[in-house]
Amino acid sequence: MTPEAARDEMMRSRAEANGSNAISQLRAVAGLCNSGEFDAATANSPLHERKINGDATDQAVLRFSESLGPVSELRQMWKKTFELAFNSKNKYMIRTSKLVQKEGLDYALPSTEATSFRADDT
Repeated sequence: MTPEAARDEMMRSRAEANGSNAISQLRAVAGLCNSGEFDAATANSPLHERKINGDATDQAVLRFSESLGPVSELRQMWKKTFELAFNSKNKYMIRTSKLVQKEGLDYALPSTEATSFRADDT
């Protein structure tokens, strides 16, 4: 699936009342669980020309997430609460986030789980 096809699928599923939001969830994970940051000096450049501070994997994943919608929007909806940086020995990272804006649930959880989410679940 190309990023364009993913974006089209995400928009189609949002239009359907009971549509799957798997692409929205992928976008949220790619944008929120990412150490990459866009360089503000290139903010008005086309996406493929924007400079990103971070390793090559974070750059690619962040660019993909941004192609589906503004990562800054996601990062306003969720606040990072903890991060354990990636290291080559463990080969994983951990990042936890807290919901700041209720709309963030629509991107991060299936609709069946979003309705039962409580603020103290974070």
